[in-house]
Amino acid sequence: MKKIIVLSISSLICFILAGYNYGIFPNQETSTTHSPQKTEQAEGQKKNVSAASENDQSPLTDEFTLLKSEVKKLTEAQSKESAQNKGITPVKVEIPSINVEANIEQVGILDNGQMGVPQAVNDVGWFEPGVKPGSKGSSVLAGHVDSKTGPAIFFNLKDLKPGDEIFVTDEQGTTLTFTVKDQKSYPRGSAPIDEIFQTTEGQNLNLITCSGTFNRSEGTHEERLVVFAELKKEEVKPGNKEAAPDSPENVEVTGTFVTWHAVRKDNIVGYRIYRGDKEGNFEKVGSISAHERKSYTDENAADYSYYVTAIDAYGQESKPSEIAEGK
Repeated sequence: MKKIIVLSISSLICFILAGYNYGIFPNQETSTTHSPQKTEQAEGQKKNVSAASENDQSPLTDEFTLLKSEVKKLTEAQSKESAQNKGITPVKVEIPSINVEANIEQVGILDNGQMGVPQAVNDVGWFEPGVKPGSKGSSVLAGHVDSKTGPAIFFNLKDLKPGDEIFVTDEQGTTLTFTVKDQKSYPRGSAPIDEIFQTTEGQNLNLITCSGTFNRSEGTHEERLVVFAELKKEEVKPGNKEAAPDSPENVEVTGTFVTWHAVRKDNIVGYRIYRGDKEGNFEKVGSISAHERKSYTDENAADYSYYVTAIDAYGQESKPSEIAEGK
C-alpha cells in the first residue's frame, strides 16, 4: 500500500462558484509528485493481488479435477470473499438515503501538491494512492458540494445519519456495503488528517466535502465535512459468502463401494471421503470432484467405516455425514 505523507487539510479548496480544485493535500515533504493516473507501484500491487487470488484457489484446484464452469465459480466466489480482505477498485458509489448515484474517478496528487478532482462535477474522486475500499485503514472519497450552476453530488452529504448505508462497486459488480457511524465538520486548518487517512485500523470509508460559510476572498469554505463509515462485512454483493454446505446424505458401503447422494448446491466443488478403523480413528482417504460419480472404491471397504463431507468454492467443508459401516 502506498504511504500517505503527513498532510494538511487547510488548503482544501472546493469546487465552488469559481470552479477551484479540492486541494486536500499541500506539497509533500519530498519532491516527488503524483498524477491522478495509476503509478507503476499501484499496477504492481494489483498484479500481486491477482497472484494471491490464484494462489488462494490452488489447494482446491490441486485436490479436485474441476470443469471449466466449476473453475469459474471457484474464482468468482473467492474474488468476492477476498474483496472484504483485500479491497476493491471502486467505479461506482450509491447512497440511497440522499439519492446519490455516481461514477468514481481515480485521483491522485497533482504537481501543485493538491488532490486531483473528478473531471465531472457529479462524479466522485477516490484517492487512489491511499486505501482501497475494504482494505485495512480508511479509504477516502471526495465530492463537490456545488458548482457554478448549483448543488453538486455531495450537496446533501450533511443529511447522512448513523446507520445509513453506502454501496461501493467495482468493475466486476462486487459491492461492498459501508454503514455510516458519524459525521463531523472541522475548521479547514485543523481536520485530523491522521485519522481521516489512516492505513492501519479497521475497514473504513470516509466521505469528504466542503461545508460552512464560503469565504469569497479565499475562494473556499471555512469548514470540511467528513462522514465516517465502516464496512458491513456480511453484505458483500453479489454472492454472499454462505454458511458451510450441507452434509452429504445416504452414505452407504456396499461391497467395495462407498456411495452417497450429491449436495444440491451450485458452488459445491467436491467431496472428501474419510475412513475409520475399529477404534474410531478417521483419516481422509480420497477426494471426488462434484461432476464425478458419487462413489469411492476400496477393496477392503467391508472392514472399515466411512463418512463423507462436501466442499464449496470458498473451501468450506461441511460437517461429517452420518457414518456408514461395511457389511
